[in-house]
Amino acid sequence: MRKKQLAWWLWAAGTVLIVLSWFDVVTPQVGWVGFAIGMCGSVLGWGLRPPRSPQPSVDTNNDQDSKV
Repeated sequence: MRKKQLAWWLWAAGTVLIVLSWFDVVTPQVGWVGFAIGMCGSVLGWGLRPPRSPQPSVDTNNDQDSKV
């Protein structure tokens, strides 16, 4: 299972637990656990990205003074 699939399933399971707690099918504590699970899925899906290498800066002056 890929990271995005795992993130989606965590988010979906957390959301289901939250909604079930709204309708008193499960206790509010289970709803809060669902909130934590959903947050883990969200962070896993878009919050943990490897750092990108810095882009080379474009120096238009080439560190030289232009004489006019």
